[in-house]
Amino acid sequence: MSKWSISGGTILTPEKIIKKGVIHISNGKIGKITTNDAASQINIDADKTVIVPGLINSHDHLLGTYYPKVGNGPYLNWLPWDNDLKSSPVYEERQRIENRDLYLLGAYRNLISGVTLISDLIPHFVGEPFYGILPTKAIKRFALAHSVNSFALLWGEGITEEYRKAEKEDIPFVTHIAEGYDEETRQDVRTIEKLGGLGDHSVFVHCLAFSEGDMDLVKKRGASCVWCGNSNMFMYSKTMDARKFIEKDINLCIGTDSPMTGGENLLYEMKYDKVLYERLYREELPDDLIVRMVTINAARAFHQKKTGLIEEGYTADICVCKDRSGEPAHSIVQAGLKDVMLVVIDGNPVYGDSRYKPVFDELGVQYQEIRLQGVDKIVIGDPVGLLRRISRAVGFKKEFPFLPVEFDV
Repeated sequence: MSKWSISGGTILTPEKIIKKGVIHISNGKIGKITTNDAASQINIDADKTVIVPGLINSHDHLLGTYYPKVGNGPYLNWLPWDNDLKSSPVYEERQRIENRDLYLLGAYRNLISGVTLISDLIPHFVGEPFYGILPTKAIKRFALAHSVNSFALLWGEGITEEYRKAEKEDIPFVTHIAEGYDEETRQDVRTIEKLGGLGDHSVFVHCLAFSEGDMDLVKKRGASCVWCGNSNMFMYSKTMDARKFIEKDINLCIGTDSPMTGGENLLYEMKYDKVLYERLYREELPDDLIVRMVTINAARAFHQKKTGLIEEGYTADICVCKDRSGEPAHSIVQAGLKDVMLVVIDGNPVYGDSRYKPVFDELGVQYQEIRLQGVDKIVIGDPVGLLRRISRAVGFKKEFPFLPVEFDV
C-alpha cells in the first residue's frame, strides 16, 4: 500500500498533545509523527480536527444488534430480562434477519462512531464466521465465560480451563460478573477467585454488585473492568460505583452492550456516562480520563499490543473528529456522528467525510457514498444494501437511530 499521511490536526496520543502534527502511515503502521516534516504526496488535510487512536468498544454483542430496547426492569439479574427479550415481538422480528446481517449492522453501528476494535462477547463458533467480513475489527482471540453464577449460559469450557487458556496464550478472559443483586450474584468475585478465574488476564463486565473488598481484590490481582452505564441503568436502575473503581486505580474501560439495552453507540455512551457520573457523585468525570477508557485502558485490558496509542510502530487505527474548541479530549467526548471526519483501520481509510474522496481514490479504496444525518460521507462496503436486506426480511422499512443512513427500499 502507498505511503500516506494525515496532517494539520491536533493529535491526542492520548498521553500527550501535538499541535499541527503530521502522522505518516505505511504498511498498516504509524511511522514518524512530526510537527515540522512535510506531509506525504498522498495526504489528508485534517486542519481543525482532533486525532486520537481508534476507539475501542470494550463490550458489545454484535449478534444482538437491533432496535428498540426491550425490557421492563429493574431486574434482579440478567435472566428475567433474557426471558422478556425472548418473548418479545421485537426479538421475533430480529430473528427474521440473517446472522451475517446482524453482525454487519453492529459493525457499522460501531464504525461510524469512530470505533476500530470491538470486544464481542459470544461463543467462538457463533462470531468467527463473520469477523472477517466486517468493516471494522473484532477481537478474535479471547477466552470466555458467559457469567459466574449457576444459571450462566454454557459458553466456553468452564472458568478454570478458560482462564488457564488465557494465561497460556496471553489473551483476555472475558465474562459478565456481578450483574445483578440476588444473593448468589453478590458472591461472584469470591466464586471466580476459587475457580482460578481472577487475574491480570481477566476482563470483568458490569461489576454492579462489587463490594469494596471485591474491588480491592480485583485491583490486587490486576484485572480490568468494563462500565456499561446506559445498559445498567436501563436494566437495573443502578450501575457500578465508578468513582470507587477510579479511586482504587482499577483499569476501567467503557462498553456499549447491545443497543437492545444500551446506548446508541460509543460516542453516546461516553456522554451518557459523563452525565451519569456527575449526577451520582456531584463531580465531573474528566474528559481525558474518558478518552483513556476507550483507548489505552481498553488496549491494556484486552492485551492488544501496539494498539491504543498514536505512537511510532503502533497499528494505524485512527479516529479523526471535528475540533469543537477547548481541550482536545472535550472534542472527542462531545462528538456526534456528524463530527467523525475519518476512521482508519490497519492503515486503510475506511470511513470519512466526502471531501476525502480523492485520497480514498488515490489509495485504491473502494467505497459507497452515503448521506448520514444530512451530511455526505463515504464508507467501505454496502451499508445501504444492508439496510435494504434487513427491511425486506422484516417486511417494512426498518430504520435505526444508530445507523441513520438515508436509503430507499
